[in-house]
Parts: sequence; structure tokens; C-alpha cells
Amino acid sequence: MDLRSSSPRAVRWPPGEEPVPGAPHVVLADRAARGEFAALQAALHRLGVPTVRLDAAHAAAPPAGPSAAPSAAPTAAPTAGPDDGPPGPLDLTLFLDGGLVTIDGRRFRPSVVWARGPMPRAIPATPGTAGPPFHAGSGAAGPPFRAGSGSAGPPFRAGSGAAGPLFRADSWSALVDQLAAIAPVRLPGRGAGRLAQLAGAAAAGVRTPRTIVTTDPGTAAADLPEGRLVVKVLDEHFVEIAPGRMVGLFPEITDRETLLRRPPPGFPVIVQEHVEHDLELRVYYLAGDLHAFAVTKPSPDAPWRDPAAVSVRATPVPPRAAEVVRRLARDWELAFGAFDLLLAAGDVVFLEVNADGDWRWFEARAGTRAVTNAAASMVRTLHLNVLRESAPPPVGGVLDFLLLGTEAL
Repeated sequence: MDLRSSSPRAVRWPPGEEPVPGAPHVVLADRAARGEFAALQAALHRLGVPTVRLDAAHAAAPPAGPSAAPSAAPTAAPTAGPDDGPPGPLDLTLFLDGGLVTIDGRRFRPSVVWARGPMPRAIPATPGTAGPPFHAGSGAAGPPFRAGSGSAGPPFRAGSGAAGPLFRADSWSALVDQLAAIAPVRLPGRGAGRLAQLAGAAAAGVRTPRTIVTTDPGTAAADLPEGRLVVKVLDEHFVEIAPGRMVGLFPEITDRETLLRRPPPGFPVIVQEHVEHDLELRVYYLAGDLHAFAVTKPSPDAPWRDPAAVSVRATPVPPRAAEVVRRLARDWELAFGAFDLLLAAGDVVFLEVNADGDWRWFEARAGTRAVTNAAASMVRTLHLNVLRESAPPPVGGVLDFLLLGTEAL
């Protein structure tokens, strides 16, 4: 996956906006190559909500200059629009005691901060592939945990030493993550890791697949029921081997015999029973609002490797699935989450929830803007709550909101 930014700017303001110094703004931070926040910022602009969108990948990129690494981005320079910030490095100052932020000379107060991962934490690596799935140390992603050579260079000097790009990326990631410290509302919410999710869902009485975590899937799989198995990574499906370049290790359906023939991967993985099911659902939770898509695919990795083979359609949320999603979102203090569920013989099986889940791909395949519109409505409500505004929006704002669903995908 290529998440390198094609924009020369690290910040985008809505076109034509005349910001009032110190006025509350919604802050949207993610990778510009992902389309969710571009659509959301446009929808919020039509609703009269001031926003600023940060491209975390561009902000963390090495500074331009003779010593900068060659870029694999397109050679044609993109054209800046009226909503772009100035070119070059992002100029940002945060005043912790006053709750104010200044970006490129514009001062505002964050009302809602929504940061979506993965944030830029790339390690220098030789381009390549990740190798066969769940094999030890193959491809550009391995071998892991080698001590970094070279020096960090003089402290706090731009791009000095081998560790300079690492500190730059890590510092921008930390800033985006902690920007919510001065904002009344932070999205998507607290969330939980995969194991905590499965344990929490089971404790709430929700069915989950039988699961083990092991460094030796072939041997440990004997403790699971007979039949097909699913192997997946313990954390995110992607690692960043170079700035903006993501290598994925996707869930795989296999069997015990195949796992026994493979060498152990050398790191802990999740092995689960494969649950035969009638329907797979992707359900988006947005502060109580629910939108679902029925997904049909030949394999778990098809959305990345063979998207044309994946069928997606909008569907009503079954009552039991709605009950499960709302209960778990409340337990994990989520305002937003993309829940993956199975419907099996009338029962709901919880697989996982991604608090940074994409939605524009599902919308495009299903021909809808329902999640984007729901996200705009949620963020607008949270922003107005921060402002303690109880008055209804002006007529133009209402009409704009009603027209959101008529925009082209």
C-alpha cells in the first residue's frame, strides 16, 4: 500500500474560509492519501464547521534539500489549491496553558480532534516485499529487532544522524496523538487491542471464535476444533518499511496440516477456528448511529489483493448485531469504530473492531455516502456541544446537510 502524499503541503484549510483568530476548529489528522478526511472536511465545510486537516505523513517527511532522500513520488509537482497551506515544512506552535494552536500563522482553538492511524513511524529499509505470509523474517519487513547502527547526531538539529528521520516521524506521531490534551473531544475514543476485544466481547456474552496466540501455529492448532483455521497478526495488518510505503500481512484461511509443514513464524500470531457463516457484516458505529455493509469475498485478503472479486452492498443492521455493536462500543468508550461481524445460524460472531477503519472504499462499492454524512453529523454535533450552542443551525446549514447525500461519490 502506498500512502505517500502527493501534496506539497502538510495542512489544508477549507477553500475561501476567513478564520477568526482563536476560533474553535475541528482538527482532522491522517494520511492525505486516504480519502476519508478529505470527504469529511468538505461535508463539514458545507455545514459551516471550521476545520483544519493535517497530513501527518507530509509533516513527518524529511525536509527537502540536497541531503534529502530521493522520492519515489510522482515527478510532476501537484498544483496547490486555495485551501493549501504554504509550501515546505509545517510551522506549528501549541500553547498548552491557553489551549491554542498556531499553524502557518493561523491561530485557533481545537474543539474536536480526530486522528486516524497509522501515523508515520517508518524505519529505513530496503524496498522489497514482505515474503510469504507468516514465515520467519522474510522480505523487507525482516529481520526484526536489530540494534540501530550509527549515531543520532547533535541533539535537536534538523535531520542529523541516522536516527533523525525516526525522531522526526515519532515526534509528529506523538504530537498528533497528544493534541487532544488541549481539546475537549477526542475521536475515535479509547479502543482496545485485539486480545482485549475478544476477551471483552466474550465477557459481554457475545460469541467469538475459539482463539489462541502462539509462536508455533502448527503445534498449538491441535488445541482448536477440527476444520479450517484463520491465522492473523496480533496487531495491525501493515508495517511501514519506508515513509508512506506499507507492507501487509493479511489474514489467511488454512488448515492444521499446512501449518504443521511450515516453520514457525518467529513471532506471536493469532490462530482461530474458522466460523462457517451466512453473512459477513462491516458495521460502522458513529456515536450511536449505525451503518452496515454486507460483504462477500473469496478470501480474507481479497479486499487488498483482488478487490474486484469483493461484493459490497448497504444493508440494514440486524437488531442483535446493533445490540452487540452498541454494547461493545460503550464498553470500549468508542465514538467511532468499524466492526467486523459474522451472522452464523442466527447468532452474531464478533471478529474485531478497527477504530481507524476506512469507509470510503465501502461507500464507493455500495454507491452511498451514508457513513461520510453520519460522520459529518457526529462531528458537527460534538463541535456545537463544545461551543455550548443549543440554537438550531441557520436555514442554509440545514439545506446543505440535506443535500450532502446528493453529492457525487
